[in-house]
Amino acid sequence: MAIYEKKVELIELFYDLIFVYAISKLTALISEPVSGTIPLSSFFVYLITSFVILQAWLYFTNYVNRYGQWKWFDYALAIVNMIAVIYMANTITTHWDGMLVPFNISMLVMLLTVLGLYLIQYKNQDNNSAALNSIQILSIVCTIYVIALVAILLNLSSYVIWIDVVAVITGAFLPFFLKGNFDKSIINFPHLVERFELLTIITFGEAIVGMTHFFDVTSFNPMPILVFIIVLSMFGAYVIQIHNLMNHHRVERSLRLMFSHYFVIISINLMTVAFELLHSGELIPFLNHA
Repeated sequence: MAIYEKKVELIELFYDLIFVYAISKLTALISEPVSGTIPLSSFFVYLITSFVILQAWLYFTNYVNRYGQWKWFDYALAIVNMIAVIYMANTITTHWDGMLVPFNISMLVMLLTVLGLYLIQYKNQDNNSAALNSIQILSIVCTIYVIALVAILLNLSSYVIWIDVVAVITGAFLPFFLKGNFDKSIINFPHLVERFELLTIITFGEAIVGMTHFFDVTSFNPMPILVFIIVLSMFGAYVIQIHNLMNHHRVERSLRLMFSHYFVIISINLMTVAFELLHSGELIPFLNHA
């Protein structure tokens, strides 16, 4: 089957930039070590929030990849989605309890915009099995976030983070079980790879900003060069594997591509945090103890 090249529109790049802002906010969750180490509770919240953000990005990206033609309703709901992303990003803080309501409302609004787009496609398309599959998955995940909001109203806030964990796990693994009559031919693999590449490269940009703190113009030492080689090696390994070695012209559902990039993005973000902590000297007590 011939795979046509689908152009990545500029509005998609703008959308990615907003999500990189959300990803950059994640560093606040693990940027305050206690006795030179990151508390496990903070790291757990960081991981869950990372998966939430990346899933939210992926829901809309998948829709654009499969059906997006950038008609008026695509633009309208994309704008609402981006506004919700910014609100959601500004709820990312170590004081989780105070941000439960806006975080879950923002997530619900983001998911509802994507659900609305799929409903429009389900109504307008003849071959709509894939749209129906996505509607079912998104409906279940949206219901879980509604349950989280109800739990807050019932003063059960201590359970909300676990409800959000269920939402993350459901969104991640339900596509493996709720397959339906999914038509893989609607997925444009080259376009999807390019979107992941762009998000990853922009995330590398955050790492480069963190790396530049080591380059002190008043004194020279080998540390900045070593840090630069680390970042360059990671970037080179990514480019070789994803851009050069992988066959982009294929027909598949792309679940492996999606899951692998969850960990790629999180790993780059963790490297950025490590650079900031090393430069600030907050890990020195731990290193001395070791």
